[in-house]
Amino acid sequence: MDPRPIGVFDSGIGGLSAVRALRRLLPEEPILYLGDTARMPYGCRPAGEIDAFTGQITAWLLRRGVKALIAACGTISCNAPSLQRLPVPCFDVVSAAAEAAARRSVCGRIGLAATEATVRSGRFARAITRQTGQPVVNAACPLLAPMIEQGVTAEDPRLAAAVAEYCRPFLENHVDTVVLGCTHYPLIAGAFAAVLGPSVTLIDCAAETAAAAAAALGQARLLSAEGSPAGAFWFTAAPPPAALQTATRLLGQDIGSRLSLLPLAELTGGDPHES
Repeated sequence: MDPRPIGVFDSGIGGLSAVRALRRLLPEEPILYLGDTARMPYGCRPAGEIDAFTGQITAWLLRRGVKALIAACGTISCNAPSLQRLPVPCFDVVSAAAEAAARRSVCGRIGLAATEATVRSGRFARAITRQTGQPVVNAACPLLAPMIEQGVTAEDPRLAAAVAEYCRPFLENHVDTVVLGCTHYPLIAGAFAAVLGPSVTLIDCAAETAAAAAAALGQARLLSAEGSPAGAFWFTAAPPPAALQTATRLLGQDIGSRLSLLPLAELTGGDPHES
């Protein structure tokens, strides 16, 4: 058994959806969370830059002594090959979500809602197609993650309009399953459900990944034997108050007392060009 924390990271608050799922599955596990809010959003950045940022984040978390890592971000999962070269187990959001989508789809027509960088990489779509043998209907949703970071909820007419527009290809192609391929999107799953209707299954990539990680860590005997669930939440810039309210609703507790700011210079080694 291993009492060290699990490291979870994202470009912002979206990865807290994975933290929520982990807490339900592994309530005794300490979690160390890092959101790179100073450089969010990642979805419009080139792959090389995303990989460089990921290397900085994982190096910092490893220095803090984590026993495993969860890349709770679709953009990072699809654009950071450095995740494959880490000294601890690392779980991204692609494999588990792709398998869940294929398993739950009746007709094999699956849609992917994700950031521009995730869609551009093609990795998520390829993973799904390997399971189904059918092409994936992609929808890049560039406005959603930044809106969610600003505290916009599923009930906001602006967000509802954006989701309706992004869902048009899913409706036109009669998909029966849509993968929410960004960990921000489960926070507004109600907006997707309102547009797509009850006949379309939504796949929460964060929850599926948390379940896969929990199972793998249990099999590897890397779970904590002691009941020490205290964790910590680090951000490279202070999230907006509305985003913190979203985080409180998501986790069922105010994280303010355990929230710390990590100066970007400490993460980047003081490189002024890393921003």
